[in-house]
Amino acid sequence: MTIKKDLYIKIKKIKLLALDFDGVLTDGFVYVDQRGREMVCCSRRDTLGLGMLKNKGIEVIVISKEKNPVVGVRCKKMQIKYWTGVDSGENKLSILKKVMERLGLNPNNVCYVGDDINDLLCIKYAGFGVTVADGNEKNKKEADYITKRKGGKHAVREICDFILSVIGNDC
Repeated sequence: MTIKKDLYIKIKKIKLLALDFDGVLTDGFVYVDQRGREMVCCSRRDTLGLGMLKNKGIEVIVISKEKNPVVGVRCKKMQIKYWTGVDSGENKLSILKKVMERLGLNPNNVCYVGDDINDLLCIKYAGFGVTVADGNEKNKKEADYITKRKGGKHAVREICDFILSVIGNDC
């Protein structure tokens, strides 16, 4: 894959990958059984890619509007810090900034991946803003990169592989 010089420079600085959950780590659909229990579909390939990034020293977090316990269950399994019930783009950005401050990072060190309008502020703020192939059109206009894959369909793995191709992948 040929990477444009400006993207190469942005990716080389990444120390934090921040993700929305629904529509990024999932396909955005919710499955409900006859008892009213909700389930979502996640990609194991995404999980492996996130693990490879973490092995390279890149911090990974999830900031989700969803209050569904599945977010916490999935993030705990992946050993990723997470915030749920974050109801607005302003609040997502506030959490992102607090994490950055705690880690001593600036926006150029952040890749933020979101699919919907409540992710737009974070996409614009991050040094490397990303949306998925089926993301909101406003996000696509502001993103530095739009994945070829849809959310929940290995889009996060695509991003991980993209970052790893720049920073070096000896996993």
